[in-house]
Amino acid sequence: MKQPSFFRRVLIAAISGIGLALGLTFPAKSLSPDEVEKVTLLMVSLAPELGPFAWDEEEADRIFEEDANWNGEIAAAGFNRQEWKKALDTTFRGYLATIPTDVFSARLTEAIKGFDDAPHLSSAQKAELRSLIEEKIAEIQLLRAEGARYADLVRPHAAKLETAFDTGFGINQ
Repeated sequence: MKQPSFFRRVLIAAISGIGLALGLTFPAKSLSPDEVEKVTLLMVSLAPELGPFAWDEEEADRIFEEDANWNGEIAAAGFNRQEWKKALDTTFRGYLATIPTDVFSARLTEAIKGFDDAPHLSSAQKAELRSLIEEKIAEIQLLRAEGARYADLVRPHAAKLETAFDTGFGINQ
């Protein structure tokens, strides 16, 4: 089956973001300032021991499990596995939404250019990589759109979260 074009994926992410901004979502438990602070402190504390943060659906489970086997900071902070997954996921999405659009776009453009300029890759390899990168960019754009409702709540913690998440954007207010 043919993949939707990059433009179409970005358009879908934008439409989803507009829907979220207008509140056209199912009600969900809101993220509290206390949860954001706890997630931030936990991620800063755990990052050196747990290694790089590579967000996907299983990352919160991996962190919870490794911490439970190590010293149990997450449970001690009052999170069970499901609460941790929700709080980390929502905080991460909110964090992504705090990254200024111009910084976000410039960084992603650099990434694409790096692959486009790679002399050791064939044209076919570059095209395949570009397609994969564009797909990931669309996914990240959707995460940012979904996190917009939490950006103001997460913004005071953004610099610490960048340290823990190490996204490579290296900024934040």
